[in-house]
Amino acid sequence: MVKIFVFCFNFLFLQKDTSSVTHKEYLSVINGYKQLLVDIREYKLSPHQAREKFQEMMFIMKEAYPSARYDSAQVQLCFPLMGFDFRAVGGNGSGYIPRGYDLFDQAKKGSHPAHDIFMKDKNQDSRDDRTGDYVPVLSTTDGIVIAIENGWQTGSEYRGGNYIWIYDITNGGLWYYAHQREIYVKTGQIVRAGQKIALVGRTGFNAAMPRSDTHLHMTFLRIDDDGNPFPVNTFGWLKQATTLLDPRIAIDLEPIATARKVEIQKIVKSIPAIKEPKIAFKHIKPITGDEPVKSRRRLR
Repeated sequence: MVKIFVFCFNFLFLQKDTSSVTHKEYLSVINGYKQLLVDIREYKLSPHQAREKFQEMMFIMKEAYPSARYDSAQVQLCFPLMGFDFRAVGGNGSGYIPRGYDLFDQAKKGSHPAHDIFMKDKNQDSRDDRTGDYVPVLSTTDGIVIAIENGWQTGSEYRGGNYIWIYDITNGGLWYYAHQREIYVKTGQIVRAGQKIALVGRTGFNAAMPRSDTHLHMTFLRIDDDGNPFPVNTFGWLKQATTLLDPRIAIDLEPIATARKVEIQKIVKSIPAIKEPKIAFKHIKPITGDEPVKSRRRLR
């Protein structure tokens, strides 16, 4: 009953032209995408079979949200970590390695079509050393959650850990967020840009290792007219993304003139931990003179 309501809400309020997609077809994506990922991971489907199933699902989503259009020059994002900006991206964006990536063939290794966004966590407890709190993961855009994993166990060989897949209803692609500590959304749920969807964690085979620094792993896949996925380097978008501020650590996001004032700092110290961020962004312009974040990317 809940999924029927979500379906109707999505179509009535987010999309006008939805007559070509049935409820059953829509739910086949919402209920089937995670199983497709599992079948790929466990070699239950050949790469060709997996691609065909994926294409069918993407055709349904494209028909359900025909207004979604990919234009790299028009993409506007909310930065996915609350209180951070593009300087937290590992290697100043150099960690993005798309060569050899194949979503449908687990035998292919060596690619890293993603950016790892790091936090300060010296003792690896998944808490920000500056605030003592966990760091919220925010949805970069408006979208529909089509798959989550929230049951990763220590020792598991699966690399993504607790993850979220979101279909972008503005740009028509897929966002993948990995290594979450906790997840706050459900499959089929509507999310808005800046909405808290998870907490940064250390789940996943490599991410849980002591050699790995705590980070969010994030990928964007553009979907072409044939329903095929292609990774996109999002670093340019992240440099222009709006940042949802945590006032306790706003001074780290220079230039914020008021954060330099002593009286403002005293007030900030009395502000309690933020549990649920409000969608109110302040644009943080890049500072060309800053030193880039050193690469801490680890092999996945």
